Amino acid sequence: MMRTRKLRTGRAAIRMALLIAAGAALIWPNARAASSSEDRATYPAFPVTVNGTAIDSLHSLYPLLLYRDITYFPMTWEYTAALGLTAAWDAQNGLSLQTNGTCAPLTQTFSVQAVNGSGYADATPVPFPVKVNGTLIDNAQERYPVLLYNNITYFPMTWRFAGEMFNWRTAWDEVRGYSIQSCDRPAGEASAHTDALNAANGGQLAVKDDWIYMNPQRSSGGTHHLIKVKSDGSERMELAEDNALSISVTGDWLYYITAEPSQPNAMYKIRTDGTGRTLVSHTAGEQLWEQDGYLYFLRNADRQPDDAGNGDRSEGRTGISRMNMDGTGERLLLEDAAVLSFYLYGGQIYYRTVEDERNKLYAMRLDGTGKQLLRDDVTSFIIVDGWIYYMQDQKQLRKMSLDGATDIALTEFEVPRASIKTSQSGWLYVTVAVSGSIAGSNPIVRVRIDGTGRETIAEARPQALYIAGDEMYFANWVMGDSVLEHFKLDQ
Repeated sequence: MMRTRKLRTGRAAIRMALLIAAGAALIWPNARAASSSEDRATYPAFPVTVNGTAIDSLHSLYPLLLYRDITYFPMTWEYTAALGLTAAWDAQNGLSLQTNGTCAPLTQTFSVQAVNGSGYADATPVPFPVKVNGTLIDNAQERYPVLLYNNITYFPMTWRFAGEMFNWRTAWDEVRGYSIQSCDRPAGEASAHTDALNAANGGQLAVKDDWIYMNPQRSSGGTHHLIKVKSDGSERMELAEDNALSISVTGDWLYYITAEPSQPNAMYKIRTDGTGRTLVSHTAGEQLWEQDGYLYFLRNADRQPDDAGNGDRSEGRTGISRMNMDGTGERLLLEDAAVLSFYLYGGQIYYRTVEDERNKLYAMRLDGTGKQLLRDDVTSFIIVDGWIYYMQDQKQLRKMSLDGATDIALTEFEVPRASIKTSQSGWLYVTVAVSGSIAGSNPIVRVRIDGTGRETIAEARPQALYIAGDEMYFANWVMGDSVLEHFKLDQ
């Protein structure tokens, strides 16, 4: 049973010259409530995203501001590039912002020391001229003037600027907060992010376009079903009677691993219409990922005959391997029998293993070279927008840079049995094993990427979490089986 409820800058010259505003008072009453003084700048308490990337203002070197109920963005090199703006500065003409229609991914620079979100920011109107698309702004007459804070220019996101002059799409949502879409995201970028998170959770479900491909009930016996269904639940179709895991969609094909209790795991592919079911490899593996024409997986040792000669005794894992999409050319990238899980991101393999009875997080290149230890005591992790979010000793939720140089504590759970599973729209989703009884239930908790806003959104016995559009599917443990159930994330 499940219960749910609603739930440093690039260049010195530009440092003196930048920001973009994020919130219009006519549309967002919640933004007004966050401001405690009419003429003093504070910090927004709601989520903000730019082109789909959630902003952690709490830990930013250049936090967002809230002034007279309007959100202000810092005009750093990173923000102007992400927003599709060209910034120019000189001492005589001041700052000039010009839309260019080309947006770069937002790169955020964080500080271990969090901003005092309940305090005030000493921001003042800029003392130099500002032009937007060639039009001079009369800053002295502006209800929402361009501001200067910590030697960085901050720009207001009123409708006049965001909508009329920059031509951006903006939106407000009670759960997801305020969003700016200054450019369309590259085709497939959002889906690739979701695909990676779903694969990291075991791949009992995969999504492509408006179709969900899944094994609705992963069990140790009985009849199995690999199916596809529309995201609204219609047009359900059985593709194969396979106990499928690590499902991924590549073009018109599904790749997956079959998991039968009395047989070695094997890799198969099948067309999305249910035809052409083909054995890819007898190689026993788990946690199958597809990327750039290769299949990556945790390789299991070949099964050896047990005492009764049944051939179902496993010798455990041998490490991380990859092979061609047709099952040929297998290569062992990492020989490590203690490896627990891995994640592909940005041309690297991030993986957890056990050494000296401690969980350790490493990174290496896709060819298995360049092995680097990042952190000890990492019991679960995901990667979102260039940052590793991880659980330390199943208790403390933290995030760190991909090279491990910056490490930030976000929040701590009272019960040391928490596991980070997935993320969407600036939220991190965590499962917490509170109850160990058969009849008990455990919470699904969400936390903003800055560590705030923690709340329980559902209670069940979740083993994995999957994202499919605005729905969250979870693999609910039911008497030994993993049964997929779902609910809307914004409810």
